Amino acid sequence: MANEIRGIMIPVSKEKKVLLPNAIIAEVVSYDDIKKVDNAPDWLLGNINWRGYDIPLICYETLSTGKNLDGKITGRVAVIKALGDIEKMPYFAMLVEGVPRLQLVTQGDLQVHEMEDEENNAIASRVTIAEDMSEIPNIRYIEHILNVSLHS
Repeated sequence: MANEIRGIMIPVSKEKKVLLPNAIIAEVVSYDDIKKVDNAPDWLLGNINWRGYDIPLICYETLSTGKNLDGKITGRVAVIKALGDIEKMPYFAMLVEGVPRLQLVTQGDLQVHEMEDEENNAIASRVTIAEDMSEIPNIRYIEHILNVSLHS
């Protein structure tokens, strides 16, 4: 149907899910080893190797709330295709807690919530779909702060 968008609902913590277009997700994979990045912010967990690329791994929960993980890192990530400068950073990964699922999104199913001025720039929008509250990440902002954190 032309009025549908295929999305992926990704649990990033026990309380929070993010909604991303299916087309931006390269793969959801397990990982073994995180290479720490010196002087990285708390939300930048390090780099992982994926198909020959060293890609940055973020914790969206920490980025969007400021809450630290307290050492709980699962073994699964969503690899996301970059929208911006793909020469420098063609992909980045987001920590996943749980199993992502396909979510068909139609305009009638989507309820957009007002966001307050003091909201975090990493959050583009808050939405409800079929009684599931989720956030739509601001991918361009995330890519920007990743580039600043990695190349400063």
